Amino acid sequence: MKHLDFWSRLGSLVLAVVALCVYQAHALQWQAAEDENKQQIAEAQAKNAAAEGGAVSYADGTYTGSGDGFGGTVSVEVTVSGGKITAIDVVNAANEDAAYLDKAKGIIDSMISANSPEVDTISGATFSSTGIKTAVQQALEGATA
Repeated sequence: MKHLDFWSRLGSLVLAVVALCVYQAHALQWQAAEDENKQQIAEAQAKNAAAEGGAVSYADGTYTGSGDGFGGTVSVEVTVSGGKITAIDVVNAANEDAAYLDKAKGIIDSMISANSPEVDTISGATFSSTGIKTAVQQALEGATA
């Protein structure tokens, strides 16, 4: 009976270690994606700051972009009218957790109001909101007038 108890506990321990290793691997991927998104946003901020007078005007049209979110790629469509961002729609986020994505979508109104993706991320949905920000920035790269 003691052998059975030992093997049962050993199996549980091995299972716990494997689960921790898998989680760590995913955490490292998420961190790498967040670091890449932050770098892209910093580059965009520098580009926007260098724009004439600090004010950015975009060419009218509809633009698409993508960024890495919590569960994978987030794709957006950004509409510009009168040189300003008028709409941002998340067109694909198939692997995102619905709760995180819904919370992250709160960043959209801030970006439209600021006419820029340079806004604070949403606490509690940092990876998903960073993915949306990166996707919007990528969409707007070709829209600078």
